[in-house]
Amino acid sequence: MHSKTVNVRSPLRVDFVGMTDYLPACRQFGGSIVNATINKYIYATASRREDGMFVFNAPDHGGLRVEVESRDQLDPDGELGLAQEIVRRFDLHEGLELTTYSQMPAGAGLGSSSTIATCIIAAVDALTGHALTNYEMAEMAIDCESAALNTTYGWQDQYSPVTGGGAKYMRYWPESTGRGVEVDSLPLRAGVLAGLQRALVVCYSGISRPAKSILDAVASGVSSGDSGVVESLQGMSRCADQIRLRLLEEELDAAGRLLSDVWELHKQLHPDVTNDAVDAMYDLAMAEGAIGGRVCGAGGGGTLMFYCPPPADYRVAQALTDAGAQVFDVAIDLTGLLVW
Repeated sequence: MHSKTVNVRSPLRVDFVGMTDYLPACRQFGGSIVNATINKYIYATASRREDGMFVFNAPDHGGLRVEVESRDQLDPDGELGLAQEIVRRFDLHEGLELTTYSQMPAGAGLGSSSTIATCIIAAVDALTGHALTNYEMAEMAIDCESAALNTTYGWQDQYSPVTGGGAKYMRYWPESTGRGVEVDSLPLRAGVLAGLQRALVVCYSGISRPAKSILDAVASGVSSGDSGVVESLQGMSRCADQIRLRLLEEELDAAGRLLSDVWELHKQLHPDVTNDAVDAMYDLAMAEGAIGGRVCGAGGGGTLMFYCPPPADYRVAQALTDAGAQVFDVAIDLTGLLVW
């Protein structure tokens, strides 16, 4: 008999290099990512229901509660459709109650929209004893998002939490190679991780990012072979390769400076990637001692991350706070997705 209640905690991430995980581009010419899971989480609780009903709760969405009478009525086009699509993929002989919430706001650019999918999959998988592998969970999340949200974009936020914690180098090899997704945890010494963690100043801008226009522009650019978009993505992937090497060689400042190289390439993807408010926060941080920085996720707002060699970390954090940004303490999560 499997447990009647399962809890899951899945970490969000900061990406040193992102946007290079657009699946059609990766299948064509590959893409590299460097990110780190952090101590900001999505939580899920799944419980069996003997009445055969399926109940979905999202307390961080205004207390939203969706009730579905039976398994055959689960609808990916309904409210909380992604959760409904995931649940109907499992062979459930009883009802289910699922509650999920994120510690960070929607649009923060920390991967919550995809991380929640793997969080739900892990919860229902553990509840039913299906014993999916981490790669199977990630691929199911990508497939369910495509079905429920009618969109296909990236893969890093599905693979990142289920493959453990810490700083990672992730690469999607071109389809022609037959190698698929490679996930390498960077074996950084405790002191190096501590130094990296201290030097990263992470803040929420208060601007919910307009991700769709940016993602649509990247999709259109790759489809049409737009040299500006393609070259920017490939340049960002090369930066990921360099950041990986700098981290492994314990050259943290060199890795930190590369964040601004990534940001310059990122801004070439679409005008919405930045705006006056984002530029002002970036310029302020650099003036106070940051040596590299970028916006996490698609851009346009959300979360900004700066590399600030101590003791500039304190000055930058204080200046951003005084300017109205929400600076939050960041620790690198070393566990990854956790089920109990």
